[in-house]
Amino acid sequence: MDKARGYLNIEVTYEQAVSKLVQQNPDDIARNSATTFDHENSCFNVFYLDRSYYVHYPSGVVTDTEGKNVFLYLSIIFLHYLNTADGTPLSGNWVTFKELQGGEIYQQAFYKRAQLPFLKAFSQTPEQFIEAARQLGGFQHSFGEYCMVIPVLPRVPLAMVLSPGDEEIAASCTILFDARANSYLPTEDYAHIPGLVIGEMQKRI
Repeated sequence: MDKARGYLNIEVTYEQAVSKLVQQNPDDIARNSATTFDHENSCFNVFYLDRSYYVHYPSGVVTDTEGKNVFLYLSIIFLHYLNTADGTPLSGNWVTFKELQGGEIYQQAFYKRAQLPFLKAFSQTPEQFIEAARQLGGFQHSFGEYCMVIPVLPRVPLAMVLSPGDEEIAASCTILFDARANSYLPTEDYAHIPGLVIGEMQKRI
């Protein structure tokens, strides 16, 4: 493996994901991932946040509806989703990142890439968080006044809970995942997904 090929060997990771994709039956993939496979155009239609994308088979190229290529890391997440999805029903029970498989290993990275950006973006403007999350298809949950569940991928919901704080108590946040989350993505991807979602929310305010 060529360690000089991009940050964390991202190009190699992409190539490996494409290689795994083509070894599977596309109809099985579509069924397990709750996506659709267009046989005529040979691509998966994947709904991500508030938009549709196409994962072309067998090339693994990911494009938006205008035919523009998606940036590489998001492409990898789409491929990992299609490769990992096993069709397991979601549990409806929520767990912290630390409770995911091997979550302890990435805990520090998760704080830096997910929780800290969440607080920086919305701790002073919780109403903007609610509105931006709604624009991404999110809906409120009973965990708290400022809690939104955002459907990131068809079977990857993300629960984001914000506690704004006050003069005496510092703001805090919690990001939760379905207990069956690892049936759809590896834990490392879950360390990055909240940051991508936060970036999309910031575009809506």
